[in-house]
Amino acid sequence: PRPNWNSRFCFFASRHNCPRTCHPATDMSTSPPPSLDPMSLDPPPPPASSDPPADSTDSDDESSDSDSKPAPPSDPAASAKVLLKAGALKDEGNAFFKEKEYPKAIRSYRRAVSSVKRLQTDEAQELLVSLHNNMSMVYFKQEDYSRCLSSAGAALKVDPENVKALFRTAQAARKTGDYDKAKEALKNAIKLDPTNKDVKKEAAMVKKGVEEEKRRAKKAFGGAFNKGTGGLYDDKEAEKKEKEARKREESRLKKEKEEREEKRRKREWEDECVSRMAKSEPPVDYEEWCKEKDKEKEEKEKLEKERKEKERKERAAARKKKADDVVVEDSDEDLPPASKVRGYKLTSDGRKTSFFNNELSDADKALIGDITPKPIKTGGGGGGTAPTGATPEPVKRQESETSAWNHAGTWEEKDTTEWCKGVLTEVLGSVGAERGSLEAACEVEKVEGDASVVVARGKKRYVFDFTGEVKFTVKRDGETTVGKGSVKLLDVSSTVEGGDWEVEVAWKKGRDEAADVVRLLVENVKTGIGVFVQRFNAEF
Repeated sequence: PRPNWNSRFCFFASRHNCPRTCHPATDMSTSPPPSLDPMSLDPPPPPASSDPPADSTDSDDESSDSDSKPAPPSDPAASAKVLLKAGALKDEGNAFFKEKEYPKAIRSYRRAVSSVKRLQTDEAQELLVSLHNNMSMVYFKQEDYSRCLSSAGAALKVDPENVKALFRTAQAARKTGDYDKAKEALKNAIKLDPTNKDVKKEAAMVKKGVEEEKRRAKKAFGGAFNKGTGGLYDDKEAEKKEKEARKREESRLKKEKEEREEKRRKREWEDECVSRMAKSEPPVDYEEWCKEKDKEKEEKEKLEKERKEKERKERAAARKKKADDVVVEDSDEDLPPASKVRGYKLTSDGRKTSFFNNELSDADKALIGDITPKPIKTGGGGGGTAPTGATPEPVKRQESETSAWNHAGTWEEKDTTEWCKGVLTEVLGSVGAERGSLEAACEVEKVEGDASVVVARGKKRYVFDFTGEVKFTVKRDGETTVGKGSVKLLDVSSTVEGGDWEVEVAWKKGRDEAADVVRLLVENVKTGIGVFVQRFNAEF
């Protein structure tokens, strides 16, 4: 009958080819020796009541096998037998793992590693990586994170691009608080397998752990820098989050706009293809059609820009010519070329004065005579006389637009700046425009300048010169904002004729989509300025 061999001794004997006589409990003369073939898939069973010593199975030292082990078999058949045995041990370990018998699973995986790690074939290396990964998984379940890291590292030594080993490294590193190592492992894993859901989930957990670590650090050290209830980093964190949210919203709106534009272009392309086919013409490729449309759009924008620039230059030249051709009323002499300054003129002695200043000629002075003021006396004496008993009568205010002291109506000016600013702001603030589902509304940002009413020689003039800025917002169906910008008032003055006020549109967003309704809004703004002029003339 077959003797009851001690499992530990049998393993040692099979590995080191000990002579059979070294086992004292065996009578070699009467009993046939057991199979000590180290490649056997069915090693002699150990006694049911005995477990292998911990030092032979639980050691995590990968160098525990000495260099005295036999060299790897060179015979392909022997190598195949070793792989077969290692695979059987791996399956055994997997069965133990499913039953949550983790120590037994570790022993099976280690025995498999010991038998296969000296083989250099691709199959052997692949199996070795799988065994190390399985061991790291078991250690992770046992919460033995240092050994989990060691086993995952052993797998990476064989295959540095093994995603599962990188994932297990990140898990164990996160559990030990080594977030830098975890992030490095996950970074490499994502590069190798960007779609791996487990890796992405672990990356989220690592990020959460890092944020939690920062919160704990801020809570521990933030008190030294706090004033009141705010922490040192609160404002920066809030500002950062707000900025990120704003960027996400802008990105979302931009994406939606691009999608709408793409759908619109495709509809136009389909309509054009149908039109071509109706004319027995071949349809055009979508990409070629897009390139052609983009080119047409660029040419159209270029022509529009040139047209606006030409109109601006023409308006500027017209204003300059008009300023050069201004003739001052109540003056019999032409201004010298050097004095052609808008709103001003030069007197004969070189002084600069306004257009409303009237300089008398020598003929006018001779006609008027000496107008030097003289004192009025009731008695005799030099310096002028007055009729005896004459008493000066008080000057009565005339029923006119002039003051009492200006009853002759020579010249008078009244400042109306504040009134004009208020009316102009009110009128422009109520301006709007609609086109289809788009609606534009205005908000007056600023109005600067001055205004006055001048009465000169019985003639009334309304003088004003304003600049300003009106912000506009374009919304679709009164909800979604699709365009923003401002209308700059460059020249709103009494020298402009025919309501040709000089304005300029500055865009912030949505130019392509809201250009038509803003063009209509600009016309309404010009009309509103005309309304202001009418009210100015009617009020004073």
